[in-house]
Amino acid sequence: MNLRDLTERLGGRFASEGDATPFSYGDVAGEVSAARSSVVVVDRSPRGKLLFKGDTCVSFLHGMLTNTVEGMSEGKGNHTSLTDAKGSTQADAWLYHCGDCLVMETEPGLQEKVSAFLDKYVIADDVEIADWTEDCTILGVQGPKSGEILATLIGKDPGLGALEHTEVNIGDTDVRLVNRSYAGSAGYDLWVSGSAEGLFQLLVIEGAVPAGTEALETLRVESGIPRYGLDVDERVAPLEGGMADAVDFTKGCFIGQEVLAKMNNIGQPRRYLVGFDLGNADLPESDTEFAVGGKAVGLSKSGVRSEAMGRTVCLGSVRRGFEAPGTKLQGPDGLVAKVVDLPFVS
Repeated sequence: MNLRDLTERLGGRFASEGDATPFSYGDVAGEVSAARSSVVVVDRSPRGKLLFKGDTCVSFLHGMLTNTVEGMSEGKGNHTSLTDAKGSTQADAWLYHCGDCLVMETEPGLQEKVSAFLDKYVIADDVEIADWTEDCTILGVQGPKSGEILATLIGKDPGLGALEHTEVNIGDTDVRLVNRSYAGSAGYDLWVSGSAEGLFQLLVIEGAVPAGTEALETLRVESGIPRYGLDVDERVAPLEGGMADAVDFTKGCFIGQEVLAKMNNIGQPRRYLVGFDLGNADLPESDTEFAVGGKAVGLSKSGVRSEAMGRTVCLGSVRRGFEAPGTKLQGPDGLVAKVVDLPFVS
């Protein structure tokens, strides 16, 4: 459900007429600061959403995804991924067990690829896959005071562990409340079937600062959280893209399991996701090559000019052997990147 009319009235600025969500409300630095010290609310409606039903959907997804499904009970969730036979990452996702169905969240637009990939393997299984993206709104509530503001609205502490979720009522709105952090501190997602205008306004009244996608990206990069399509793609395995939490090596077979298990057992991914400290340099384009001794060993990924650090930083993908903190890599036109541990800002 599009919240553009509301967010525009609240001062939202949009990069183009077709954008559903604002990149800023006029003060990116202020929005980042609010997320680090208090609480912000973000419209995440463009996130891809798939709904799974059917008698065998649990066992089917358990055999397709890299993380457990059969071992997940109602009210639980996990980070997972899809890999091909070579162990290459086709998508990453967050899966939630809602009792009579399973719900998946993906990057915007990626739900179509995931649905098509899975549908090829639905043969004798009783599995229904529905695109729920346009029918459901997600509001992100992020920051150290996110639990406090939600406790006020629901009348009790949310009491949820990471990726746990439950149904609550806020005002006149039924909400699935998910403990989901992606901005470097505590955070929640509020899933609403239908419009969430009233809920967004209520959160603002209670003190949440509206934040745009630019602030959210700054927080994500500073927190060292990879994003599919920007930092991870089909060229790397989950273990090579900082997504080890998306793989359960005890669950049994899935597509690509043998390759990933071997990579994990010998402890030798081909590449590693690291941080690049670029000092005061301009941010390089994504996939800019970096070298050691004239040999290309790394690529820049998504980055920001970090006000918190006073430096330019980006995520980077480097070959095995060049991931140690302190390693210096040479980029074009004298650009130097120093490898550092993630997160940049904790």
